[in-house]
Amino acid sequence: MFQSCSDDDYPVPPASTVPEYSYTIDNDEFAPATVTFTNNSIVPETVGSVTYYWNFGDGQSTSEENPTHLYTEPGAYNVNLVVATSESLEINEITKTIVIRDPSATGVPIYFTDGAQVYEGLINSQAPIFTPLSGVAAQSSYGMVMDKVNHKLYISDYGADKIYRSNLDGSDFEEFRVGVDSPNGMAIDYQDNQLYWDTSSGIQRGNIDDSDVNQVEDFVTGQTNDPDGLSIDLVNRKLYWINYNGGVWVKNLDGTGEAELIPAIEGGSILVVGDKIFYDEYVASGDIRLKSANLDGTGISTLAVNIGRVVYGIGYDANDNKIYWGDRATDVMMRANLDGSSPEAWFTHSADTRGIVIGELE
Repeated sequence: MFQSCSDDDYPVPPASTVPEYSYTIDNDEFAPATVTFTNNSIVPETVGSVTYYWNFGDGQSTSEENPTHLYTEPGAYNVNLVVATSESLEINEITKTIVIRDPSATGVPIYFTDGAQVYEGLINSQAPIFTPLSGVAAQSSYGMVMDKVNHKLYISDYGADKIYRSNLDGSDFEEFRVGVDSPNGMAIDYQDNQLYWDTSSGIQRGNIDDSDVNQVEDFVTGQTNDPDGLSIDLVNRKLYWINYNGGVWVKNLDGTGEAELIPAIEGGSILVVGDKIFYDEYVASGDIRLKSANLDGTGISTLAVNIGRVVYGIGYDANDNKIYWGDRATDVMMRANLDGSSPEAWFTHSADTRGIVIGELE
């Protein structure tokens, strides 16, 4: 004989605790700075009494529910919150990284985007610390370029079909061009004051001094292989670009001499450094390679292999003569000498490192 079962016969287990917290940092996030933590943990009534254990990452800890903590030294601190319960006997935790900036730090400014936010940091002898630029937002950004003359950042938004512009500190964030077709890579011609960007079938440009968000001029058309990365050789007045589905191309900035330099190369980024071009090449899934070549496409060398995904953003630090790139499979920003020697994992982010741009020594 069978009986139906009620909730009393088989009670539903109580919900688990969910550790969570938010925080604010005073003094514009510069050391010394006080961080105020707000405990947002979800704690069901059925779990019994709860104890909170905080580890601030600098050797200090507390069991306060909503603590404040003074960081006297700059750095990136892993702050851990553990929630322990008396009845359900749970021990759950969460860790976040709190960045306290150094007010006296100097170095080479470096920027990247993870698609939704833009981050700034410095290249120096210290461990890299990046902070997001406030006020700068995008739907799906893959590329950036720095205007080193006018001290501006240009940020492409593939998802919104827009290109944004801001000051280097993120202020005066504005739309530069709208209604553009899936932009990724960008490059600046300072002589003619033009910004170039890719589309799904070519390359366009716009005058930096023109505030009309619809001012656009076609420069390259009929590129069925989807141009992505582009870079300008300012000395020889040439534009280089790489197609996602094949080919490294070049064209004079006066509109003449369009030609394919390296056929069948599939990639996302290209950068001119001196008398070389640096680019990524898709060889197989999980094996993207960083390469260099002479400006005429000869003398190809392989600098790095087994990069997990197509690269979007190659940066050059002229101060240390190093190349930077992001491995989007591991969320690691790599760097090496220009010949590929001394490679190292320089910085790890929680998401992609794309659109890497590097300024000049401060």
